[in-house]
Amino acid sequence: MNIGFIGTGSMGNPIACNLLDAGHRLFVNDINEKSAGNLLSKGATWCECPAEIAKESQVIFLSLPSHIEVAAVCFDQNGIFSSIQKNAFLIDLTTISISLIPKLQASEKEHQFHYLSSPVSQGVDNAKIGLLSIFVGGKEKDYIQCLPLYRIIAKEIIYTGSHLSAISAKLLTNLLWFINAASIGEALVIGAKSDIDLPTLQKVIINSCGNSWVAEHDIPSIYNGDYDKSFTTKLCCKDLRLINELAASINIPIEIGALVEQIFIRARNIYGDNSPELSVVKQIEEITNTTLTLNRNPES
Repeated sequence: MNIGFIGTGSMGNPIACNLLDAGHRLFVNDINEKSAGNLLSKGATWCECPAEIAKESQVIFLSLPSHIEVAAVCFDQNGIFSSIQKNAFLIDLTTISISLIPKLQASEKEHQFHYLSSPVSQGVDNAKIGLLSIFVGGKEKDYIQCLPLYRIIAKEIIYTGSHLSAISAKLLTNLLWFINAASIGEALVIGAKSDIDLPTLQKVIINSCGNSWVAEHDIPSIYNGDYDKSFTTKLCCKDLRLINELAASINIPIEIGALVEQIFIRARNIYGDNSPELSVVKQIEEITNTTLTLNRNPES
C-alpha cells in the first residue's frame, strides 16, 4: 500500500519506520528533511510538499506538533486537500484543538475522503516498538478498514466514537499525566529530605497506591538526569491550553489543571521551550537544593 507520512520527528519517525518495516511503500515529508534520513535510507520516498504526498498515497498519516501545523499541511496552497484522492484515508495522530475538527469534517465531505482522529499515547519509547495506545474517532467502518495499519503501530487501539471523543480521550489522559508529572517531583523531594535513599524511594512509590504510569516511566528519567527529552515543556503547555479549551467548551471547571498549567509555564519560562517535560521536577530540586540524580554523567 502507498502510505504518506507527514511529520517525521521524535514521535512520527518510529511510527513511520514501523509502517515501512511492515512492507508498505512510504512517501514522507517534514519541515526538516534530515529528520527523515533513516526512513529514506530504508527506502522511503521524499516528497517536497504535502500535495505530492496526497497524489501518491491511499492513506496519509499526520504526526505533527499541533493543530497549527495540521491546518497548514491540509489547507495551504500546496497542502493535502489540493490533491487528496477520492476515498483516501487521513489518519491524524496529532493532539489538536477541538476548534479544528469541524473544518476537517467539512473538508472530508467536500473532497470525499475518510478522516480519522487518532491521537496516540504511551510515549516515544513505546512508539519505537509498536506498543502505543491509539484513541480513534470517526466513522466506525473507516476505523475497521484501517485496523490492520493501526495494529502495526499500536498495542491498544480504542474506538471512542466521534472525532471529538478521540481528542477528548487524549486530552483527559494528558491532564492526568501532567498532574502526576507536576506532583512526582514534590513527592520525591519530600522522600529524599526524609532520609529515604533514592532507590528505596522508587520502590516505595511503585509498590503503593501512589503508583502511576509517570512513576514507572519517569522516575528512571529523573534519576539519570535526562528528565525525558522526548517531550518538551512547550508541548506540555500547548496540551494544557487545549485541555482548558475543551473544558471551557463543556462548562467543566478544572482547578487542578489550571494550577498545573501555571507550573509548566513557569518551567518553560525558566528553562526554555525545548526543555524536557520533567523540568518541572528539576525546578523543585533547585528550589529545595535537592539532588534526585543518581550516577550523573559529567558531560550531561
